Formats: sequence, structure tokens, C-alpha cells
Amino acid sequence: MIDTRFSTALQIVISVAVNEEADIRTTSHSLAKGLDTNASFVRKLLLPLNEHGILVSSAGGKGGIRLARPRGEILLSQIYASVTGDKKIWATRHDIPHEGLVGENIGDLSEYLSERAEQAVVDMLGSVTIEDSVAELRRLEAQKNTSTETQKGPPGREPGNPS
Repeated sequence: MIDTRFSTALQIVISVAVNEEADIRTTSHSLAKGLDTNASFVRKLLLPLNEHGILVSSAGGKGGIRLARPRGEILLSQIYASVTGDKKIWATRHDIPHEGLVGENIGDLSEYLSERAEQAVVDMLGSVTIEDSVAELRRLEAQKNTSTETQKGPPGREPGNPS
């Protein structure tokens, strides 16, 4: 099964950032609705995000979820580390028969490759902030809107109909 904790946590943190900018209160219920999941799953992910100083949650009628620090200071690698913990990109198999070149060494090779892949992911995510991510989402949205407008053509004309 594919692990969706990071992508879900990323959407949570970006949603909180965008909502703060628009002065919209964020709750676990509103996040769950946007994620098409239940609030208890959201709360499970909020726990490590709160513990690692990425988000701050407060209870009550005026409570909600906020960024714990400016979005330009929150790295995606910090979100990744907070929700994945010690879980590796893939599991290494050491429970196979240890015979011959492959059997004797495949576990060590797999661990080596897993560690390198994990470090590459962390390094890449460590160069991107929530602010960068929001800017990229806006760029993608603008590109999508421009593409849609181009497909529609000039007002009063059907696409593909020159007259």
C-alpha cells in the first residue's frame, strides 16, 4: 500500500497557509472535507505537525489550526520528517535465504540504495518552503487558466471555427 502521509500532511499545511492568508479559520473538519477523508485521520497527522512546530492547534469556538511560524521558514523536508518518522522509502528484505552472490548481499545493497534515495528526497524537499509551494500552486493555476482561455479562443467564436 502506498503511504500518503506526506502528501496529505503537505496538503494540510498548504491549506492552512492559504486559509491564513485569506483570513479563513481552519479546523480539522474543514481540512477533512478538503481531503475527502475523516477528521480523525486529519487529527492523527496534526499531532506530529504540532509536535514539530509546524502547526499550532487551539480548541474552542475561536480556535483552529495555524502555522507555527512564517511559511517561508517551513521546509517540506520538515513536514516529511514529522509525519514519516523512521519509516524508509522501501523496506529491505533480510528474511531471504542467504546463498550465493545475490542472497548474501541483496539486503545490504537494498539498504544502501534506500538510504541514498531517502537522502535525495530529503535534500530536494529541504530546498522548498511552504511559501515556494503556494507560489507554485498559483503559477500552475494561472497556467491552467491561460490554457483554458486559449482553448476557448476569442469571444464570440467557437474553437476551430474561423468564421
